[in-house]
Amino acid sequence: TRALFPRLGMFSQDVTEGKGKTLRVVNEAGIFYVDYQTEDEDENGKKLWEKTEIGTEIEGIILYQRKQLRFYDSTNETYTSSPVYDTDDEVIPLFCNKQEVARGTSAELKARPEFQGVSAKGKAISKLEENRVLYVLYKDEVFQMSLRGTSMYAFLKYSKTVLPPSVVTLFGSEEKEKGTIAWNQMTFAVSKKLNGEEVADVQRRNNEIRESV
Repeated sequence: TRALFPRLGMFSQDVTEGKGKTLRVVNEAGIFYVDYQTEDEDENGKKLWEKTEIGTEIEGIILYQRKQLRFYDSTNETYTSSPVYDTDDEVIPLFCNKQEVARGTSAELKARPEFQGVSAKGKAISKLEENRVLYVLYKDEVFQMSLRGTSMYAFLKYSKTVLPPSVVTLFGSEEKEKGTIAWNQMTFAVSKKLNGEEVADVQRRNNEIRESV
């Protein structure tokens, strides 16, 4: 991806600091935020990002969506991921620790032996997740939003009932529980339909994004 967009996201679980009596919640689950890259760097010379909370509900226009493969190996504390891509027939590389470790279509990569696992119900699955990356127009600025898990499935269900670039979407969240795990899942609803002039502007921005990524 050539263009670097600021990020738009939501805290799916509380972010805390400290332990015991000093434990405090610094970011509550269900709060949306924008995340901008700063000029500051960490000890490895990597640019730092700064989050700003923007509320529990926001309105924006989903301009465009793409895909990305990702896997976190908790044993080795390593991330494996692909570049963002558009179609399932694209041949894409996988990187781990900045080194290419495999190349193929998304189906071929997910079928590789090193990524095979078993779900909680005993079903064979690929540990290489196919996530969604949305480009969202929020307050006249384009942001990149990454979705995974139940929030991603909620979006996929929503996108089957409405063409996202033709409407203003209301982003919210709802509390979810599974066993001892609790989290906030993102929700999507139509706020309003766009008029002809707004649709033309969205198409122009959509074309700009396609050309820049």
